[in-house]
Amino acid sequence: MPAFVLWLMTVPDALAAFPATVQPSGMAEQAGEVVIDPELLGAAWEDLVRELGTAVANQPITPAASLGLYGWEVGVASQFLFIRAKDRQGELSPWDRAWADEDPPEYLVVPTIGVRKGLPLSTEAGFNVGWISGSSTGIVSGYGRLAILEAYRPAPDLSVQVGYSGYIGNEEVELGVLDLGITLGTTALTGVIPGVNSAAVSPWINFSTLRVSASPRGIDEDTLAEIGVVPYKRGTEEGLKAPLVVPRFGAGLQVAARNVHLRTVITWAPTTIPTATAGMGFTF
Repeated sequence: MPAFVLWLMTVPDALAAFPATVQPSGMAEQAGEVVIDPELLGAAWEDLVRELGTAVANQPITPAASLGLYGWEVGVASQFLFIRAKDRQGELSPWDRAWADEDPPEYLVVPTIGVRKGLPLSTEAGFNVGWISGSSTGIVSGYGRLAILEAYRPAPDLSVQVGYSGYIGNEEVELGVLDLGITLGTTALTGVIPGVNSAAVSPWINFSTLRVSASPRGIDEDTLAEIGVVPYKRGTEEGLKAPLVVPRFGAGLQVAARNVHLRTVITWAPTTIPTATAGMGFTF
């Protein structure tokens, strides 16, 4: 049997060695003491859904311009989730309450691999997969983009995007994020000799609306009532709440030389946690 196939067979066992880290059922107990306050824990669950949704959502990691009909892109990146950055006014964070060992890190790291393909009429599609380091959970996402305006200098490039991301591998949380966004940017050439020592610098800004849906699973009804956890999703069933809507702002910069690029992007939202992403890739 090929070595690559043997390696793939070991992946499930390797992931099983890591904890799920986020366990809402554990919110009923903190530091060895039982917490009997469904309203408090329900608010913590809402914050957790909002912040986890921000982490899971597609990041605005691409410039405003499209790849073009025949373009391909493959890249890797690391996303940093600053779960301690939000001011909690002296209260425990939802990560403290829901973290398996009640001791979350200062930030989470999500290594990702992405593929993007140019399509006709200035459109493109992309796919990303990532692993939340130190856990058995990950992220799978896809998106489509349309460049409404590009390469009409001095006008900026303008594109819109719609995408969906899913949080996978957690036995107690089912979560997905629909993102709708707009990106505005430009590209400037630097260097003396084009094609020899030149590079293209592309800054951009982004605004996105994230619609976060989440449901608990594998938790008995009595525990759900104790911790005030409810589903955030569309439907007519009793007890459902509407998906959470999160406005998010982002800014990024790409430096590309020939077919290699380096990128960095930061995001901020007034109701949730900031993130930063850095990566590199190849276009051809």
